[in-house]
Amino acid sequence: MAKIGVRVEATEENTQQRDFSNLPNGDYQLEISASEIKEKNENTRDHSINLSVTIDVLAPEELKGRKIFSNYNLQHPNSQVQEIGQRQFACLLRSLGMQDAPEDSDELHFISFFARIGMGKDSKEKNADGSPKYAARNELKKYFYPDEGNLPEPKVDAGPVAANDNRRAPAASNDNRQPPQADAKPAARRPWGNK
Repeated sequence: MAKIGVRVEATEENTQQRDFSNLPNGDYQLEISASEIKEKNENTRDHSINLSVTIDVLAPEELKGRKIFSNYNLQHPNSQVQEIGQRQFACLLRSLGMQDAPEDSDELHFISFFARIGMGKDSKEKNADGSPKYAARNELKKYFYPDEGNLPEPKVDAGPVAANDNRRAPAASNDNRQPPQADAKPAARRPWGNK
């Protein structure tokens, strides 16, 4: 058994659960607070390099401090996956005001940038019950570039319009209703039979 070696009282610490739900769609001011390079299958033809980043929300104020996570496939055995990853990484660099990739991923940290966040798709892999193996999560859908001068005001998209609870709309003041149609006459003969 291992000794912890410190005294911690749960009543003295903040043990409130944080909100881990997805962020609403919208335009956000963000910054990268952590990054990690992950390599797989080193010294093989399937060698891949992935940059994982933790991104903190700076604005809008009501969501400040929330986090999302993103991955960039910088090198991958599948050329299409690598191309998409490098294109996304180039967009991130441009939104940070960088021309070239830095030597160290720490150089990406704590530089403010703007991006549109939206929902991705559920994974194609399914569990035994048919539900997606991984539920949809937030993704960076669009980056805004300071060199274009199109930086948006951070804001969350308006929510969907509320349902009308199946109430009928109020009648219009003028009555332009069509007269009721007459009942259809029964067919003299059925097309599929002799009777």
